[in-house]
Amino acid sequence: MSLEALLPAIDAALRDGKLNAEAHRYLKKWATGAAYAGFHAEIARLSEAGSWNELAESFGEVLPFGTGGRRGPMGVGPNRINTRTIGESAQGLATYLLKSLAETGGAAADKRPSVVIAFDTRNGSLEFARQVAGIFAGNGIAARLFDGPRSTPELSFAVRHLSADAGVVISASHNPPGDNGFKAYWSDGGQVVPPHDRRIIDEVVRVEAFHEKPAAAARAEGLLGDVGAAVDEAYASYTAGLAPGRERDLSIVFTPLHGTGTTSVWPSLLRAGFEKLRAVEEQWAPDGDFPGVPGRSPNPENPAALEAGTALARRHGADLVLASDPDADRLGVVVFHGGEPVFLNGNQIGILLLEHVVESLAARGGIPSGAVVYKTLVTTDLIDRICGRRNIALDGDLLVGFKYIAEKIRALPDPDLFLFGTEESHGYLRGAAVRDKDAAQAAVILCDRAAAAKARGRTLVDDLDVIYRREGYYRELSKGMVFGGPDGGGRGIETMRALMASLRKDPPRAIGSEAVVSVVDRENASIRDPRTGEQTGTVEGAQGNVLVFRLASTPDRVTIRPSGTEPKVKIYVQVHAAPEGAPGGMPLETARRVVDARAAGLAAALESLARERTARL
Repeated sequence: MSLEALLPAIDAALRDGKLNAEAHRYLKKWATGAAYAGFHAEIARLSEAGSWNELAESFGEVLPFGTGGRRGPMGVGPNRINTRTIGESAQGLATYLLKSLAETGGAAADKRPSVVIAFDTRNGSLEFARQVAGIFAGNGIAARLFDGPRSTPELSFAVRHLSADAGVVISASHNPPGDNGFKAYWSDGGQVVPPHDRRIIDEVVRVEAFHEKPAAAARAEGLLGDVGAAVDEAYASYTAGLAPGRERDLSIVFTPLHGTGTTSVWPSLLRAGFEKLRAVEEQWAPDGDFPGVPGRSPNPENPAALEAGTALARRHGADLVLASDPDADRLGVVVFHGGEPVFLNGNQIGILLLEHVVESLAARGGIPSGAVVYKTLVTTDLIDRICGRRNIALDGDLLVGFKYIAEKIRALPDPDLFLFGTEESHGYLRGAAVRDKDAAQAAVILCDRAAAAKARGRTLVDDLDVIYRREGYYRELSKGMVFGGPDGGGRGIETMRALMASLRKDPPRAIGSEAVVSVVDRENASIRDPRTGEQTGTVEGAQGNVLVFRLASTPDRVTIRPSGTEPKVKIYVQVHAAPEGAPGGMPLETARRVVDARAAGLAAALESLARERTARL
């Protein structure tokens, strides 16, 4: 399609309601601007094919920084990952970093600012990382680029280890093969948080041109260097040292799901002394198409991703199956218990890890005075019970996203006071030398626990049941609801936002058969009575688009929040039963049946209510 035909077609799409004003504006800019010449042919192709739903999604807004940074499908447009949006991200971060250092005096006069850059095994990650390095070099910032794919937590470690001013990782974590992303990290090794994230975006949207220096010239000027074995060695040594026990008789199957766990989880386990390791060969090689993973969904939260590892473990009589996602910040686990595989959810793994950390510290002389544990508001409150029993301080109402845990660590007077951090989506952190969730740390500590249990003739499932009998049985469920998308109407983000607005304006008084006693709105820090609409209290902490529907049986709740990067909402349910012997308590097996059914019913009820609301929008 020629430009003469393309521009009237774009205008007609606006008049016909196929594009909103924002999408129309961005589409014309990209279709005509010299800076976007590399995308002109693809825009013309999509327009000629009548793919207005896709164009509406791709150009309807600028891809924002969400809980995982900036990530999404690769493609054309400001709401997609491509060389333009990656370049704008890098240039915006470079501009903001230089301004911030100038304002705070953070860069010594005789020292160049520096940024560490890592990338995972996804398609396009290496090319994007090289582009980012060239842009930082072009801005006079020394770029230190890993010499091959590395995990996100190792990037966080490297920022601190190399005393860099910032960090970037090119990754879309566990997203589908067509996605990629740009995560920005600050000098403490944590992901950027307010006000940095908003100010970076402000710089990003002002970018017209990139200051990019060719690799050869950058190397010659000392503005481009490699990061390799020395940092790997330091990271693996640090991580392995987090496993305090001596038992190592444990047979482990590990799969990196075609990702970077080969460079972090595997060497850390070996360094910690776990030598009985087997690799899932069909999921081992770095491959951004994830061909060996069912549905090509490399998410260790999904039991299907661990099926190949489980089959291998069964054949060889292994004790444990571990899986990490492409950037190796999440850990999935299957335990063989009584000869049968048991998949552990993210909350159960976190419970076991915290229990092991506090028990090990207590056995070695005590938990440090002032030690603190952090978790997100949708993570199990069984963590609260464990902390309460040990008189450990807990901040358990953080917004979803490990960057908020990193922010809390940054504010501590002594980082060594940080004991443990966890979120329900299979994210865990023990040591403060890393400021993001870390599959390698979780793996060595969990294997330490499992080996100790095996030495006593037990499994991790037995250990979980001991905790449940002591503290009460807790059940958590999460469910995602996707709206629109390129093939689903082109209004996914709008539908998602409208649903949240509807639930905020008219919150449910009941979910299924259970009454909602209060609604916590983290967007305005209020607690309201859904029957009267009156405000009954406030909550502290960072603001975010999250609604918590509290039920009569404290601390049971149902929570809903929109994704920061995709057109979907996520529903979280937590219900529990008191331990046997306590008022209202029941035997564990009875509690498991009753509570599990109740959790499933609540999740289904809120999903049904949400679909009814969106059908009327």
